[in-house]
Amino acid sequence: MIFKITGAILIVASCSMGGALYSNIYINRLENLKAFSICLEMLRSEIAYTHMTLSEASSIIGQKTDGPVADIFTEFSCILNLKKGYTAHIAWEEALNKNLEWLDFNDEEIELVKTLGDVIGTSDTVNQEKSLTLLSKQLDMLVEKAAAEKDKNVKMYRNLGLLGGLGLAILLI
Repeated sequence: MIFKITGAILIVASCSMGGALYSNIYINRLENLKAFSICLEMLRSEIAYTHMTLSEASSIIGQKTDGPVADIFTEFSCILNLKKGYTAHIAWEEALNKNLEWLDFNDEEIELVKTLGDVIGTSDTVNQEKSLTLLSKQLDMLVEKAAAEKDKNVKMYRNLGLLGGLGLAILLI
């Protein structure tokens, strides 16, 4: 009997942990979207007001933030500095592809983040600032959408893990 109770407790605990881990995808996704939005604003400010090069601005942004978004900007800066002849678009794609798995973004968010490579380094400061502002507004809409999905899904997956574990434990006892 003690083995059945111990097994049931382990099943409930592991299913609950699985639900909590799966719900963390939505939490991390929202945090990374917010961090990317902040970094985008910082990039816009650095380009518009300090007139830094793209490489310098990206390096500073990478140092001021943390997490996978900071890694993207740091990698982008390194690629621009070390690989001569790379366009900003190619460098951004390469930096993004190296760190994409840690972002937990869906396809729509990935496409929007990839468009940053099309925007930066292709025009003068004024047009880049306008493009970055537009991109920032689009990203803010995705942040709101991700926040709504997080509110809906985090609680659901945590409860689903717990209740699934309880149901499985009851069936096995």
